[in-house]
Amino acid sequence: MGSLAVLIALFSLTAYSDRKTSDPYAAFEGLRFGLSVTDLEGNVLEAHRADERFVPASTAKLFVTSAALSRGDEISAFDSGIQVRLERHASGLPGLVLIGRGDPTIGFGEECEAQCLDDLADAVVGAGITEVGDITGDDRWFADEPTPLGWNWDDLKFRHGTAVSALSVNDNVVALGVRPSRTVGQRVITDWKDAKPGYFQISNEASTSDSDAEWALRLERRTGEKSARIYGALPAGSRSITLRMGVDNPAHLAAWSFKQALEARGINVRGEIKTRHRSLQYSDEPQPIDPSDEDSDLRCGVQTEPSLTGSVLTSMEAASLESVVNTINQDSNNLYAEVLLRQVGRAAGTGSSFCGRLQIENHLKSIGIDRASFEVADGSGLSNYNRATPAAMTAVLRHAAAEPWAETFKASLPVGGGSEGTLRFRFRGTALDGKIFAKTGTLNHVDALSGYMQARSGKMLAFSIIVNDRPLNTPSARPLIDQVLLDIAARH
Repeated sequence: MGSLAVLIALFSLTAYSDRKTSDPYAAFEGLRFGLSVTDLEGNVLEAHRADERFVPASTAKLFVTSAALSRGDEISAFDSGIQVRLERHASGLPGLVLIGRGDPTIGFGEECEAQCLDDLADAVVGAGITEVGDITGDDRWFADEPTPLGWNWDDLKFRHGTAVSALSVNDNVVALGVRPSRTVGQRVITDWKDAKPGYFQISNEASTSDSDAEWALRLERRTGEKSARIYGALPAGSRSITLRMGVDNPAHLAAWSFKQALEARGINVRGEIKTRHRSLQYSDEPQPIDPSDEDSDLRCGVQTEPSLTGSVLTSMEAASLESVVNTINQDSNNLYAEVLLRQVGRAAGTGSSFCGRLQIENHLKSIGIDRASFEVADGSGLSNYNRATPAAMTAVLRHAAAEPWAETFKASLPVGGGSEGTLRFRFRGTALDGKIFAKTGTLNHVDALSGYMQARSGKMLAFSIIVNDRPLNTPSARPLIDQVLLDIAARH
C-alpha cells in the first residue's frame, strides 16, 4: 500500500472514531430506529426518536401480558381448561363433545407430560364406554377468528402463524420429521411425530443431495387444505429436522387427536369428526350507548354462554395465568398471546379479538399513554399493522414495575445469558449477563428489545429500542442493539 493510501486509511479510521465518540448511535446509520431509556421514576436518560411510531414486532406482547395481569382474577378464572361432554343421540350411540375454554397448554401424544388429551381418553375408558358415535370439537368460548388482522399468508403454514381457537392441542401444529436418505438422489424420509396416519397428506418431492450441497428444503401448504408438499433437497448426512405445520381449524385437530387417543385405548369410534364454532355477531362489536357516558369506550358487547347439552363426563383444570404469561414472554409464543388477548376480551365482553384489543387500548390509556402512540392489531406482534413508540413501551414497563404483579411480570421476561428464553444466547459474559430482563421482537424488517436492565450504578432502568425498515439482505441489528445497551448501562 502506498503512503497516500495509508494516510487516507488512517484519516478515515480517525474520522470514524471521532464520529463514534460524538454520536453513540452512529452504528445505526442507514437504519430507522427509536430508543427510550428512563429510570423507574420516569426521568428520561436517553432518547432517539422516542415519540415516533414503529412496528414493534413481538415486543407488543408486553401490551397483552401487562393488560392481563392488571385484570388479575378475572383472567385467571379460565373455568376448566377443557371439558368432555357425553351427548345421547337418536342412533343410540353416545357422542363425545370436546369443549375448549381457552387453555392453550393442552397436549397429545408421547411427548405430553401434563394437561394431556390422553388423560381425558383414560377417563372415558374408566366410565365403561366402549363405543361412541361423533367426536365434536367445540371452540365457541371465543368468536371464530382464526387469523388476526395483518398476518401474512406465508406465515400461516408454520407454527408461529397457526390458527387461533379456544380449543387448542399441541400448539395447533402437526409435526413432521424429515431426514435425508442414505443414498444421494433418493427421496428424503418422513415420519409423523404424534400419530399415524398423519393429519395432513404429504406429497414428498424432496430429494437427498450431496453432503456438501446447500440446505434447500421447502414446504408448501395451502390454506383450507389438509395436504402439504415438501420439495427441494436435504444434504446427505445432515441432521433430522421437524417441520411444525400450522392448521386452519384447531378444533378439528383437537377432535381428531382425541379420536386417536380413544382408538388407541380400544374404543370403537363409529361416527364422524365435527366442529362447532361461534361466528362473529353484532354482540361482539361495540354497542350503541349514550355518548355522554364517560365509560362508553370500555364496553364491547355482552358476554354470552355457548349453549351446551349433555352431561359432563370429565374435565381438566386450566393452566394458571402466570404460566401462560411466562410462556408468552419467555418463548415469544404467538398462539398463547392471541388466546390471552381473547381471554382479556372474554373477561370484559364476548371473547372477540376486537374486545380484547379494546381492553388493551383502555389499559394503555389508563397508564397515561396518548392514543396516537400505539396501534393494537393483535396480541402477538406478528401483524404488520401494530405500531408503538419506544416511549410508550417504557411507560408500560414503568407502570408494571409499580404494580402488585410486578415480580410476576419481570420474572416472565427472558434474562440475558440465562438458561432459557429468547435471550439465553445474548449478553452472555458481558456486564449485562443476568442483569437484563427483556422481551425480544423480530420480523423480516424489524429487530427490537424492550425491558429492564441494571445499570453500572446499580439502578434499574426501563428501555425500549426498535429498529425498523432493515433491508432483508442486511445482517440482523441485534448485535448493534446489544452493544448500544451495554454502552448505555456503562454510562449510567
